[in-house]
Amino acid sequence: MIIKGYLWFNDDNIKVGFTEKDKKYVRETSAGLKKAIKFLSKYFHVKKNFGPIRAILVPNRKEYDRLVKTVLRVDIEKPSRPSRIAQTQRTDLVLLAPFAYATDSIYEYSAKEYQRLVFHETTHIFEEHLSPNIEALPRWWSEGLAAYLSKQWKYEDDFRKPVLKGLGKKIPGFKKIQNDVKLAYQWGWTIVKYIEHNYGQKMICTIVRNCRDGDVFKIIGETMRNSERKWKKYLKKETNWGTVLESP
Repeated sequence: MIIKGYLWFNDDNIKVGFTEKDKKYVRETSAGLKKAIKFLSKYFHVKKNFGPIRAILVPNRKEYDRLVKTVLRVDIEKPSRPSRIAQTQRTDLVLLAPFAYATDSIYEYSAKEYQRLVFHETTHIFEEHLSPNIEALPRWWSEGLAAYLSKQWKYEDDFRKPVLKGLGKKIPGFKKIQNDVKLAYQWGWTIVKYIEHNYGQKMICTIVRNCRDGDVFKIIGETMRNSERKWKKYLKKETNWGTVLESP
């Protein structure tokens, strides 16, 4: 599909579309994609060159909504909420350009956070490519996987603060996390981290490549109840949470 009004930067298996005023973010976006592709290809044992990935930097909220609908074919609310700044589908990625953050989002631009955002979204692209049924997977898993591998959990308040607060008061249960979008984003990475810690990276890859019905715990060989009990014990036992999460 030809997208009118955009310039294009090509770098091996990466293609970045942009408008003139967003030109300064093109190489940064391409470099972030390259770094993510290299890491994720090794992590998920993808032997062939992954891609091509096409990222489009859009100049405003209205254009973001238009391309998400017409290029990605994803239905979202219009106008989309200010917290939406990135959307993937297949190997396409639509990004609100950082230049528009001040007027069209709730975020302030940070070069490091932008790199982690690109990594997060590239994780979604890899997962969709490898999954036998991406639509069946629970939100906490997909968002948790992306937040965990991108290390957003370690450095960004949206992921760190709710967990620190919960560890000091009350940790939500799996069913609550599964049924609450906000909790899925905030706590999903802790479950993914627990799974990798207890069962290894190989289990993460197995879940991504084999989970057809959305039952992550069945693949692990545990009930949700038993997994929740072990996860909470892991969270309470882990001695470096405070150090890791309070000192980004």
